[in-house]
Amino acid sequence: MDCKRAQELVAPFINGQLNTEDAEAFLEHVESCGECREELEVSYSLMTAIRQLENGTDLSDNYIVDLNNKIEECYLEGLRRKRACARRRVILVTLILLLLFTNGATVTKKRNEADERFLRSIEQMEINVRIKESPE
Repeated sequence: MDCKRAQELVAPFINGQLNTEDAEAFLEHVESCGECREELEVSYSLMTAIRQLENGTDLSDNYIVDLNNKIEECYLEGLRRKRACARRRVILVTLILLLLFTNGATVTKKRNEADERFLRSIEQMEINVRIKESPE
């Protein structure tokens, strides 16, 4: 992500409007770019102070600490989503394997039953041949 794109995402990040992927890319850039980090800190302080004044709430004592908490929460939310996605993948793979195993067991059982029917029919044919060949 370049600085121009990161600066476009400052307000959406502060307002919690970024999806997980965009937020992660934004935070990765901000962590490595001092200029964009400073832009984020200034914008966060201003936007949060204005919001607090409009709502009639007490102004924060330290906006940077508040911003760091928001960034940490964003990272944690990303981790939670990744874990949930990984759990869903594990469950999906497990279900697929279970279905394949169950289907394989069913096919094997049907094949064994067909083999047994085939062997019984051969035995019956042998018995019929012996009966026809036996002297009366």
